[in-house]
Amino acid sequence: MAATLLVGEAPSTEFAARVAEQYKDCPHVHFIAAFGAMLVAVWYLPDEKRWWLDLVAEHPQVSLGLRRVALYRTERPGYPLAQVRQAEPWNGPLAPCGSDCRSCDRLDACPGCPALAPLGRETSGP
Repeated sequence: MAATLLVGEAPSTEFAARVAEQYKDCPHVHFIAAFGAMLVAVWYLPDEKRWWLDLVAEHPQVSLGLRRVALYRTERPGYPLAQVRQAEPWNGPLAPCGSDCRSCDRLDACPGCPALAPLGRETSGP
């Protein structure tokens, strides 16, 4: 599993803080914080979900609402992957970040958020 460092510029300090708050419970996020209008995050993503960060790099405005993004990826993170927090089961129709994966046009190619109950299963909320 690769680690990816994201450094992005948001339109405002408040916007960067909202994105950090929105993604703080994502099971793939190891660290995320706003530093003024700058957003800094570390994602641990399996290869089958790399497309999502590629999309962020290509279209930061569409994907996260950021003005620009720089991504730095390593296949050999120094931090032991065994210590990366594991996702808690999530029983809601939306991912912890608020995304509705059921409406994503890439759903067939994506195994889904590990924090979500299997798609199609009735859920009652977090």
